[in-house]
Amino acid sequence: MSTQIELRAEISEELADQLESYFYETEAIAWGVMQKEKHDPYEVFGIFPDEATADAALAELRADFPGLPEDFELNVIEDADWQNAYKEFVKPWSDRQLHWIPLWERETITPPAGSATVYLDAGMAFGTGSHETTRLCARRLLDYLETHPDARESADVIDAGCGSGVLAFSAAALGFKKIFGFDFDPEAIVVCHSNAGENPHIPAIEFAVADLEKGLAGRQADFLMANIQTDVLIPHSDPVVMGVKSGGTMALSGILTKELDQVRSHYEARFAALRPEDKLHIDSRQDGEWGDLLFVLS
Repeated sequence: MSTQIELRAEISEELADQLESYFYETEAIAWGVMQKEKHDPYEVFGIFPDEATADAALAELRADFPGLPEDFELNVIEDADWQNAYKEFVKPWSDRQLHWIPLWERETITPPAGSATVYLDAGMAFGTGSHETTRLCARRLLDYLETHPDARESADVIDAGCGSGVLAFSAAALGFKKIFGFDFDPEAIVVCHSNAGENPHIPAIEFAVADLEKGLAGRQADFLMANIQTDVLIPHSDPVVMGVKSGGTMALSGILTKELDQVRSHYEARFAALRPEDKLHIDSRQDGEWGDLLFVLS
């Protein structure tokens, strides 16, 4: 059985926020930030194939964050252990009728009757927990359903940059029939199909490997979700702007609160240039260090 090297250290809440933003934006899959319970300390951790790789990764991280603790705990863990390492930190999440439940809680948590339930695996749908950006999009999806209760059969829903498919599965669990999810990373689509197998109660969803240009080519959504980082949302904004129908709704997430004004201004300008006939109502919410932008076209 092969082993992995884990580095771990306690950090302040302020540093935890900074590191989480950094890991999300740089897609640093080896690193994560965790907090077991609300009042427990924050921890930064990394999992690596060997000690030399771990040392190099820590030195690189320390160059960007000199305030990191001087001492990191080093643990040698077996494959089976590190593959399950996220479980103690991943919690179920719910809002209104939507419930996300980790797979290993399937037998211990019974959602209320009539719930829209999605079962997901740790490290796939949740990463180090149900990320704020995903929650923001899910709330917008629930809001859309509340204001468009008859849209389940007819509305085209697109999950752009779908990752593990949590938002697409949520839409299907809520009763939407016409859903398309895509991601440029082939492994993400493999995870989507794996998660589909864990949710036989959810109707099949069309998933594809595609970037924003290809994924939205020839498509427009009544409700478009794009939980994608700012450094992708801005340079590739035009297909997103054109990917929502007149009268439709677009929810952008994956945006740090300090970037909200920049993204909003950019998209307002692109809508004005590409779709001057459409009027925009824009709303924004925040969850921790993250925010979203909702564009309602009329």
